[in-house]
Amino acid sequence: MNVLKYVALLSIAGSFSTSAFEVEKADWVNAMKTALPTAFCAPQQYFRQCFDVTPVQCEETAASATRVCLTNYQDQLPEIFVQPKDGSHWGTIIGTCAGEAYIATLPEKYLESEKCNNPENWR
Repeated sequence: MNVLKYVALLSIAGSFSTSAFEVEKADWVNAMKTALPTAFCAPQQYFRQCFDVTPVQCEETAASATRVCLTNYQDQLPEIFVQPKDGSHWGTIIGTCAGEAYIATLPEKYLESEKCNNPENWR
């Protein structure tokens, strides 16, 4: 889903740097546990605009989904992330996983609307 990849890309720690640097796996994982739910739940983002949730509900759901996805991919994550390449790659995977889990967790909270149903609105 394009919306999920877009949201994931926005949240990747270190992706704004143009020079490569290394980050240990534990540091990257810890950063994602905070960065991804924060990015998902910013007031103008899809996961806040298109779900009838409070900021706290959004962050709790996104944090839980992020933890599950990080655990699911734990063995596949590199021990050293060469940023921004590895952060972008794995951030997209974890972000997509967490976005899909968020949506699956809160289907009854989804707000059907032209804005929410059109992925072009979230680029």
